[in-house]
Amino acid sequence: MKKFIVILLRLVLIVGGGYFLAMFVIPVFGIIFNIGSIIGTVMSLAAILVGIFFNKIVAFCKKHYKSKRGKILLNTFFSIFTVGVVCFCLALGSVAVSANTNAQGQKTIIVLGCSVRGETPSYTLKSRINAAYNYLQENPDSVAVLSGGQGDGENISEAQCIYNVLTEQGIDPSRLYLEDKSTDTNENIAFSKKIIIENDLDTDIAVVSSDYHLKRATMICRKNGFENVHRISAESTKFDKPTFYLREVLGVVKEFIL
Repeated sequence: MKKFIVILLRLVLIVGGGYFLAMFVIPVFGIIFNIGSIIGTVMSLAAILVGIFFNKIVAFCKKHYKSKRGKILLNTFFSIFTVGVVCFCLALGSVAVSANTNAQGQKTIIVLGCSVRGETPSYTLKSRINAAYNYLQENPDSVAVLSGGQGDGENISEAQCIYNVLTEQGIDPSRLYLEDKSTDTNENIAFSKKIIIENDLDTDIAVVSSDYHLKRATMICRKNGFENVHRISAESTKFDKPTFYLREVLGVVKEFIL
């Protein structure tokens, strides 16, 4: 029975590690590369190696656990590893729980930008635009602050791209406010808040972003003084999720510490 459990565990580590390795590597060919890609690849390779050399690792630990120094080092390592796994799971759970929409008739929404290719929205940005459009259609009294500056390879700002698509879809331009200077999420929220205050818009807001990004986005909103923050979720693809969810776990931990 013990031998069967060991074989099963090794199989899970190797197969599971291989699956996630593919999920972290494949998006790189679609030009999706970030800290989540790097750490996810390393973690996946580590799982595969542990599965392959499991018996040797166990034998190594048993051998060195007999000495006082080895026992201290191994206990310290596994204690730190366990705490790290628990913190990771808690952060991941928090990101996953916040990935759904809970906005209900908020009068002001902030649409967070993403990459633009020339003047065409990327898949991720188009998903966010669609989520914003659906909400604005269902809530005709709501207005939107469109946030995102112009980056490398972008002929127009992200805010302008969002504006162009929404107005082409029939949203009244008078309902849209452009924030086109920001370069990251912190600036998205901080600069959007200025527009909200200057135009006397409702500060009971909903933020529109990709499902994996909503936890950190709402944390940043609260850091910028928004007391009531709701979420409007834009669905990500199954190939985006592993890389970006892992990236957001790190981002959430960073926001929590800072």
